[in-house]
Amino acid sequence: MTVLAVLAVTLFPAAMILRHDFPQAGPSMVHLVMAVGIMPLIMGAMIYFTPVLTRSRAAGWPLFLAPLLALVAGVLVSVGLFWRRDLLPIPAVLAMVATGILLGWMSYRARTMLGRPHPGLAWYRWALVCLLLGLTAIFVATLLPEFWATLRRFHLHVNLLGFVGLAALGTLRVLIPTAAGYVDPDAHARLHGDLYLVVTGSLLIATGSAWLTWLVWPGVALWLIPLGRFAMALATSRRKLVWGWHRPAASLGLAVLGLPTVLIASGLHAIDARHVGASLSLFFFIFLFPLVTGAVSYLLPVWLWPGRQGAVYESSARRLAWGSGMRSLVFFAAGVMAWSGMPEAVYLAAAGVLTFLFQVAWVLGSRFSSSI
Repeated sequence: MTVLAVLAVTLFPAAMILRHDFPQAGPSMVHLVMAVGIMPLIMGAMIYFTPVLTRSRAAGWPLFLAPLLALVAGVLVSVGLFWRRDLLPIPAVLAMVATGILLGWMSYRARTMLGRPHPGLAWYRWALVCLLLGLTAIFVATLLPEFWATLRRFHLHVNLLGFVGLAALGTLRVLIPTAAGYVDPDAHARLHGDLYLVVTGSLLIATGSAWLTWLVWPGVALWLIPLGRFAMALATSRRKLVWGWHRPAASLGLAVLGLPTVLIASGLHAIDARHVGASLSLFFFIFLFPLVTGAVSYLLPVWLWPGRQGAVYESSARRLAWGSGMRSLVFFAAGVMAWSGMPEAVYLAAAGVLTFLFQVAWVLGSRFSSSI
C-alpha cells in the first residue's frame, strides 16, 4: 500500500505537467494518473479495508497480484495511447481480469463471514462493476472503431464517477469521522440508503454522455442528493472536529465539498457544453488531489506503524498532516484557474503535490531511520 500510494502521488505532478506541455500526449498522461496511479491504489485500498468490512482475516499476499496486474495494464494502456493503439485490447483484458479477481474475492468474503458485511462493501463491489463496464466498453471500442467516440465517453464517465466516485464516497463516509476523531451515527444508514442513488446516477450520466443526452441531468441530480446531505453535515455540525489547517480530515472534507462542482462540470461535458480538458482538470485539482493527499496523510503512518504507537508514529502523523487545509485550498485555486482557462493552473497544483511529496519523503526517512 505504501508503494502504491507514493507511486500515485508521484505521478500527479509529472503527468499533469507533461499533459500541459505536450498536448498530443494528453490521453496517455491522463491514463498515467488514472490507470497507473489511481486504479491500482483503489484496488489496494479495497483489499486493505475489505477484511475490516467483513470482520475476517487480512488478505494473503497473492491477492495483491491483482493491483499489480492493474498496474501493468495501466502502463500498457499509457504506452499504447502514445505509440500503439492497436495494443489497447491487451491492457483492457488484463484490467478486467484484475477486477474480476477482486469482485470474486469480495463476494467470497461476504458469503463466508458471520453476519452481514458492513454496507461499505457494497459500495466497493458496485465501484468494481462500474470499472468492469468501462473496461468492457473500451475493449469493444477497440474492436469496433466506428463506435470509438461514444464508447469512450461512456468509459470516461462510468470510470470517473462510477469507479472512483463510488469507491471514494463509500470510504469517506467512514474515513472522515475516523480521521477527525468522532462517531457519525448516520453513516451506516446513509451508506445503505444512498448507494443505489449514486449507482443509478453514475450510470445515467455515463449513458447520457454516450447516447441519450437527456439522461445526464437526472443522473447529476441523483448524485447530488446524498452528496449534498454529506457535504452539508461536514460544513456545519462537525466543523470544529473536521476543519483545521493541520488535519487530514480537512483535506478529505474539502474533496467532498468540491465533488458537486465536479459533477456539474461532468454534466456540462456530457452534453458538449464544456471541453473535456477543463472538466478533467477540475476533477483532478478540486477532488482527486485533495482526496488522495488527505487519505495518504492519514493512512500512511498507519501502514508504516500498524500499532499506531510510539513517538515516531505520532511525529510522522503530524508531519504528513501539516498544512492539509492550505494545500487543499491551493488545489482549489488551481481548479478555478483551470476552469477559467488559465494554463498556469497545472504548475500551482504541481507545487502543492511536490510539497506533499517532500512531507512523504520526510516520513519515509523517519521510518527507515527507526528500523536501523
